[in-house]
Amino acid sequence: MVPKRKTLPKSSPEILRKFIPQILEMKYQGLLYDEAMPCPDCGSQDIARHDMVERLFCLAITDDGFRPIKVKVKRFRCKNCGHVFDGKKPFYEGCDYGIPIVDLCLALAASNPYHRVEQILMNYGIQVDRDTVRIYAILFRNRAKEFAGIPVMDDSTIGVNVLKILFGTDDVEELRRQYPQVKYDAVMDETYPRVKGAKRALADERYAKRIAGETGQPRFPRSFTLASSYLDNARCFASISCSRAEFNGIVATALANPLEGCDAIVTDGSECYDDIREYRCLFHKMKNFFAVDPFLERARKKKTLPPWVVSAQLRDVYSFAEEEYAGWLKERYPNLVDQESGEFIGAMTTNSIEGGNWRLKYELRADYQRNESAEGRCLLIAIRDSTRTFRKGHPEESFGSMNSEFRYATVMNCRHRCKDRIVLAAS
Repeated sequence: MVPKRKTLPKSSPEILRKFIPQILEMKYQGLLYDEAMPCPDCGSQDIARHDMVERLFCLAITDDGFRPIKVKVKRFRCKNCGHVFDGKKPFYEGCDYGIPIVDLCLALAASNPYHRVEQILMNYGIQVDRDTVRIYAILFRNRAKEFAGIPVMDDSTIGVNVLKILFGTDDVEELRRQYPQVKYDAVMDETYPRVKGAKRALADERYAKRIAGETGQPRFPRSFTLASSYLDNARCFASISCSRAEFNGIVATALANPLEGCDAIVTDGSECYDDIREYRCLFHKMKNFFAVDPFLERARKKKTLPPWVVSAQLRDVYSFAEEEYAGWLKERYPNLVDQESGEFIGAMTTNSIEGGNWRLKYELRADYQRNESAEGRCLLIAIRDSTRTFRKGHPEESFGSMNSEFRYATVMNCRHRCKDRIVLAAS
């Protein structure tokens, strides 16, 4: 399909809309890729040169229209089975544009909706439409599940092991052997980004029931279940899942698999976490306590106390409970006590993961119809958040940034590695 003609925006700096297309053309136009590789069908290295083909690397946007940038790829023929195949080339399997362009799309999709990525690339003088960006994000999600999927009953994946993508480890126990100086405590929680069009559908349903005089109005719009686990001290996501199914114990147990070896896991009071949690979130415990507190009950009924008096009472009670809870946790989890200050440095609440999940939900910045589209972006956001170098207005290099060797190619090329293993096994 021919892309729609685009006009370079005048507000875009000239260094972007002029020089980037020129640099791409100077570096890649007509570049020859003729490195041989074994036959992908039979694994034979007895090959012969066959012919040369041109492949579209990317489309540059100029004042005169689109300028295709093409590379030359040598093709080879296997003398053993006769299969004709490309040599090593700068393309991921299933992607029409070159690897640098696809990586740029994935990096931008980690902080922008798909349509916004198209606009940003247009400012760079590069043509990639919204649907292509979405397809690349879904491809990344699918191959992440091939590379680091969390299996359920050996026939499907329910989420992605982010630790394996970032560090090549299956769980925290293996990660601890590589980095023993880090404290490993984890939190788990879930949130619910709404499905595209669900807000309007909910309003229509409420209106119809109100007109019909029916009771039991629905409270929440249709949504995805976005669940994840997070290493609190390492500030790194461990696992993530996004689906249309309701959250349950199976999902919770699967997402907890990469946390094997953690000193402690804190969750809210949901029964889905009963077989996982070490202790409950203090904030949720106090929320339940305040819901039945006689002082607050009288204050709500009489409405005679000023708001600041009620606020001071809540703050004092919470501070006392926090101090008592910290003392209990220090006795139970000595590994999470700072040796210098003697303070408990583990997670006492699920705020870090709730903030993390809300960051994921906020960074989506758009509603999606398909869970593949939402999960692809959530996974990219989680990886970017785990490898950040700047936060809260100042430089802050994360544990993932310092120790991970993550590349998008690690996930996008996983299919090639699987094929290589199959070929070696067959030979």
